[in-house]
Amino acid sequence: MKTFISTLALFLIILSSCSSSKNVQTPEFLDVNNVRLIKVGVLQTTAGVDMVFYNPNDFAIQLTDARGDVYIDNAFLGRFNLDQKVQVRKHAEFVLPVTFKLDNVGAVINQRDIYKRKEAMVKIDGIARIKKSGFTKDIPIAFQHLQNIERLRELVTR
Repeated sequence: MKTFISTLALFLIILSSCSSSKNVQTPEFLDVNNVRLIKVGVLQTTAGVDMVFYNPNDFAIQLTDARGDVYIDNAFLGRFNLDQKVQVRKHAEFVLPVTFKLDNVGAVINQRDIYKRKEAMVKIDGIARIKKSGFTKDIPIAFQHLQNIERLRELVTR
């Protein structure tokens, strides 16, 4: 019985420390590297992209899954999926290798706007699954930032 109570108390302490979000900071987006075409199709183009982030937190996690939708100025551009599990160390940069499926129809419709501007509002809505100490938790991804879209323009015009 003591073992059960000790295990339960330990579980509650870990759970409360994981759910406490007052000290948890959102990873900082730094850059996009290694944009490469994988498959070009009529309705959809698949590209590989390495997204670089910085973890400002005092703890490490494992990112096991991430997926979501990408919008440019509120126009749907495509979907992304994480290619592999990523170890995120504390106070360190990390790279997310993602596969991005570009909606060619939407890109062509919005291409004129992309050519006119250097920057656009990039919005990402999705979900990420993180793992720490054997516990798994799904967290929402909600990123919205004014970004330089030169690399995106290169991808759309290829």
